[in-house]
Amino acid sequence: MKKLRNIKEELISKATDLFYEKGFAAASVREIVKSASVTNSALYNHFKDKNELLYVIINRVGKELIEELSKIQRRKGDEVEKLKEMIKKQISIVKDKKKEARIFLEEEYQLKESYRKKVLEQHKKIYEIYKKQLEVLEKEGRLRKINKTIATFAIIAAINWTYRWYKEEGKLSAEEIAHILCDIIFKGILK
Repeated sequence: MKKLRNIKEELISKATDLFYEKGFAAASVREIVKSASVTNSALYNHFKDKNELLYVIINRVGKELIEELSKIQRRKGDEVEKLKEMIKKQISIVKDKKKEARIFLEEEYQLKESYRKKVLEQHKKIYEIYKKQLEVLEKEGRLRKINKTIATFAIIAAINWTYRWYKEEGKLSAEEIAHILCDIIFKGILK
């Protein structure tokens, strides 16, 4: 059983590399199985099709992000600091899982309807977590009079696009980028 799990993980890893490099549509099942050194039947033993493989990759990163953001939100402490920590954690996940983050954000539209609905639920949950945090800040009297829906989307958009331009060898670390991004966001939303 352990060997089957390793094959499944190898297929996910190789598919992630190929979907990142070529995009979902251009990456073939043949390329995935060849790069994993397995047969087509090995892929179909673990996944219904290439679309389910895409869903597994997207679902994993979405699930991890939701769990991490929820953990932070449930903690006791200063609500502004918790929002900062949430932003930093999401940027950290984008940095550490750059390939998966890009697939999560750019390839979702390729999913079959049933999978796409599940992923959209993840997007909604992420949105709700951030919006709830802004609502807490509003109740504390710390939030400017702003449209929380637009502010929530702006925060998420600013974070999500870091995967496009962040470079490990760049002048700024992911932590420095997160700090600067928090500063920019908070000057726009906090009193």
